[in-house]
Amino acid sequence: MTEDDRFEEIRKLLDSTLSEFQSLFQSASGFEETRVGNGWTPEKIEVETYYVQPRPLNDIIRIAEARKRSLFGNRMTFLRPNVEDVNSPAPPRLRFIPFWRIRGFHECFYFRGNSYKVPLHDDVIAVEVEGRVRDLVGEDTTEPKKIASLTKRILGRHDSAGKSIRLSEVTELAYMFKDSSLFVDSDGKEDLEAEAFFEGNVPLTKIAMTDLNRVFPNAEIIKGSLAKEDLIRRLHSLIVKPPTTFSKILNNRFQVNELTEFLMPSYVSEYVWKGQSRKLAIHGYTGAILS
Repeated sequence: MTEDDRFEEIRKLLDSTLSEFQSLFQSASGFEETRVGNGWTPEKIEVETYYVQPRPLNDIIRIAEARKRSLFGNRMTFLRPNVEDVNSPAPPRLRFIPFWRIRGFHECFYFRGNSYKVPLHDDVIAVEVEGRVRDLVGEDTTEPKKIASLTKRILGRHDSAGKSIRLSEVTELAYMFKDSSLFVDSDGKEDLEAEAFFEGNVPLTKIAMTDLNRVFPNAEIIKGSLAKEDLIRRLHSLIVKPPTTFSKILNNRFQVNELTEFLMPSYVSEYVWKGQSRKLAIHGYTGAILS
């Protein structure tokens, strides 16, 4: 549901006649019984997967070769091994590191009871509302007049006889809305650096997970502890809250607008020197050293 669709639904409710309003109230129910939207059934939500095209393998080998000496020995350059003494038993391995982004909203139309105190002019002696004469309520005599007068002057109120009527058993149709988004790694931890990377001008290619192994047959996909259901439940805990006070719920929508898995490429190179083994991880798109 788009923002325009939500506004249109609100407009239709506001345009309802009295009989339609009463019918809506009768058909309303509790918070759990009025659930709509895909967020309540996480297993049915489809995940869209995008990957960033890795750099050519030759570029990665060149970057790794330039850094391999620094993996061994002392920080001082002259104590490091010679370039020809550090070898790699295999070419760099491609792997994809997953990140997740979810966006959604919760909205709720609900009824609640209320009562209004309606101020009247000084000359009013009786009021009829919907065929019923209402009792007039006078000024509260429990408040000392000097204090009342001072309060009115401070608040800028005009002095009056304080006549009013109370409209009890009023039914209000109210609306609440909240949206949010999350960007996390495969273990559910927020990663601002990765989020900025994927929200930048990065070329993304959409792919089905079943096709990823065909396009990159030797690539490894890092597995984390986070499942899509966990992420949806986390979004639910952020935005889905029942109204503080309500009598009936008309519409209780939890909608996930986006559930995306981003795959960031990286290469891992292994180097050996004098029986020691070190690994070097390189960002598959930027070429930056990851570890």
